[in-house]
Amino acid sequence: MYEPDAKRYKKELSGAVSVSHLAGSVMMHYYDLDYAVSSKGNEATPEASIFTEVDGKVDRIVRDYFRQVWPEDQLLTEETEPDECWYNSERIWIIDPIDGTMGYKKKTGCFGISIALIENGRPVLGVIYAPVQNLVAWAVKGEGTYLNGTRVDLREKVSISTILCSSNAVNRPPYQRALDAINRDNRLNIETMESVVVKALFILNNRGEIYPILPKSEETKSVPKFWDIAAADILIHEAGGMVTNFSGETYRYNVPEFSCIGGVLMGTRRGHEFALRKLQSFG
Repeated sequence: MYEPDAKRYKKELSGAVSVSHLAGSVMMHYYDLDYAVSSKGNEATPEASIFTEVDGKVDRIVRDYFRQVWPEDQLLTEETEPDECWYNSERIWIIDPIDGTMGYKKKTGCFGISIALIENGRPVLGVIYAPVQNLVAWAVKGEGTYLNGTRVDLREKVSISTILCSSNAVNRPPYQRALDAINRDNRLNIETMESVVVKALFILNNRGEIYPILPKSEETKSVPKFWDIAAADILIHEAGGMVTNFSGETYRYNVPEFSCIGGVLMGTRRGHEFALRKLQSFG
């Protein structure tokens, strides 16, 4: 286990990293066992509606810890209805207990946990952990991003070779059109997998430069939520990359609507600029 170090938010960071490893151990304990699987209501796609009993177990672990240690902070997690006016709190923990539940169920290895602390609408701390890949990354605002204890710097990376894509959406027509706009000459590799956590870790680990998630439209059946991207947001930014919507605007996480209706585009700075220019010219 890699021990985090930070000048600010030391207790918060240490706790988030410890909880992420505990959550990962629970995921791996049940990974090859039989567990109950059900569907959540009001979700537009199968991957968004899937719910396993392991999701519930990890969610309870996460909620119990943060409510006991930081009782005055608000929580926004994928599996629990938030308190009314949660977004008005000075501090908000935004957590996806198992990001990539479909990957967990399919046993592809592409899943993990995502934890972010929000102040004044923006993340000030983020932790993501993918147990199968044995990759953990953390960041504190103004102090950089660390992957397995080594600082990550994406600012000097100018080459673009790989677009990371959602395996659940890549074959849908609107996603294909977006990929065609970015990759018109077919020079870039397309790599598909589940989990925003894993794709963000791949960007930090120099295994991809662009990751698009489509905005809400009549064709797009579902969009990511704040718990999908909040931790990745600060991790990529602190490493020198970019995370925005398809208009090039950063998200603010202290608003009632927690769906990312403007889509998400993350990557290295060069990769993000390249993809954003192609998408905007494509319209």
